[in-house]
Amino acid sequence: MEISFYHILPFVVIGITVGFMGGFLGVGGGIIMIPLLTYWAFPTMNVSPEVIVHLAFGTSLAIIIPTSLAGSLAHIKNDNVLWRIVILLAIPGIIGSFLGSTLAAYLKGPLLQALFGVVLVITSLQMFLEQKISAETSNFSPSLPFPAIIIGFLVGVFSGFFGLGGGVIIIPLMVRFLKIPIHKAMGISIAFVFFASLVGTAGYIINGWGKSNLPPFALGYVHTLGWIMAGIPSLFLANWGVQLAYKTKPFRLRWIFAALVMLVGIRMLF
Repeated sequence: MEISFYHILPFVVIGITVGFMGGFLGVGGGIIMIPLLTYWAFPTMNVSPEVIVHLAFGTSLAIIIPTSLAGSLAHIKNDNVLWRIVILLAIPGIIGSFLGSTLAAYLKGPLLQALFGVVLVITSLQMFLEQKISAETSNFSPSLPFPAIIIGFLVGVFSGFFGLGGGVIIIPLMVRFLKIPIHKAMGISIAFVFFASLVGTAGYIINGWGKSNLPPFALGYVHTLGWIMAGIPSLFLANWGVQLAYKTKPFRLRWIFAALVMLVGIRMLF
């Protein structure tokens, strides 16, 4: 297959967008990547409709790996990654992520797409309806790890199943149930996303291995060329996004995040 400018452009746009989002909102950017991969990048490459959604989910997770790594490093510099919480979330999250990606491999693409849209709409409504949060230092107690473990596992399943890093759902859960301020929640989220996306990507590679109708450069349900083309520019935008996030008021940041999630959820449904 010959690679042209029109094949490269969507992945570069995706990389720039999700790199910024990873830093600014503490998410991997899957809520933007999956629609762009499904409706723009892969159709221009004539990818079979039978595998396009699964390939979008797997490739999204792979692109999130470098994005979340760069975002994590930037948040660490600002002392907003609480490692005790990251560990409590990541260990069950890794198990859940592999479970979710394995389950998704056995479902039809249109059903995955519809479920994805429903989850995003519900998540955004929950964020809109919550009261204004405090930006004070978290009072989270490591002596009560059970809520964090449950959240980590559930978000891991969500991450692997929908091809997302999980930031879109773990941030509101941390804010509401662990009482963590949104800026710190974003730092913890992007660190968690790195571990969850590693395992979720492995799940999509394993479960897509040897499937028919996969395009050239596909490693299971991960398009390796697209991963490289989007991953490189995402590395350079993450730090800029982090710096802008610290200049934005927490409540305003939360509403921007919720509005974005709502728009993408509606688009995936209709």
